Amino acid sequence: METIYLSLSACGGISTRQALSDITAAGIKHVELAIGVKPDPDAAAAIAEYRNSGTIFRAHHAFVWEPIHRPLNLAKKLDRDYFQRKIEWLAKMSVTAYSVHPGSYTDCPEAAWDLFLTNLAWLRTQCSSHNIELGIETMYPIRTENRRYFLDNLDSIDRLHKILLDLKWVLDLAHLNLWREHRLEAIDLLGDCLLEIHISDNDGCRDLHTAINEKTWWLPSCRFREETTVSRRDTNSLPAAESEPKLVRRCLVQSRRGFLGAIASAKSQQDEWLSPLHY
Repeated sequence: METIYLSLSACGGISTRQALSDITAAGIKHVELAIGVKPDPDAAAAIAEYRNSGTIFRAHHAFVWEPIHRPLNLAKKLDRDYFQRKIEWLAKMSVTAYSVHPGSYTDCPEAAWDLFLTNLAWLRTQCSSHNIELGIETMYPIRTENRRYFLDNLDSIDRLHKILLDLKWVLDLAHLNLWREHRLEAIDLLGDCLLEIHISDNDGCRDLHTAINEKTWWLPSCRFREETTVSRRDTNSLPAAESEPKLVRRCLVQSRRGFLGAIASAKSQQDEWLSPLHY
């Protein structure tokens, strides 16, 4: 895990083409397709053009790629024709990793869980047949709505982990901030089977996707290297993993059993934190 991907969810309210133009102008070549940008007829063409010019993509959940945006809930009936077409398109874009949320339910939790497992198995098969690795993301409790996410606590995550030992996971550290307990236990449990780590911040009550700052909960558990600002002219002398412009610090999350999930944070030359960064 040595590459930082900037999520398009950090570029809300503009077109995919404009977002990719801004991101690549900053020297960033690794991008996660996500929601946030405006759905428009040009999105797929823009992604294909930037892919052909060297941008490397991952994909997340119900990412924007067509004029009409479709949600994704693995705990409900899945439009398999649509998602098969979506996975085939990801393969054409040379995407090798796709992360998804487990879905939510309002009633009949066991029936919803069974449907989630069925949909997850089907989606894993589709991704595997196109050499795409699928990861499932840790979620968080919803305290203000009449619905609930799967994988929003340690017991739910442990249940799925025991059923699918070879499943890859996406650890969202901002989601863990909403748990209020068992955060390090989740890191311990999933540390050896991670596809990626998502980093952003929130107020501990809502999933706000705010910028990382010095009070972000997992920072005290990190070991930092000395800060250095990397400019464009410096990149040839740096290791490949640290040659992104504006890369400032790298840190290693240290859980109680020495979890080595490397997380990188970046901030701009204007000293503003970029968020969210998916790593």
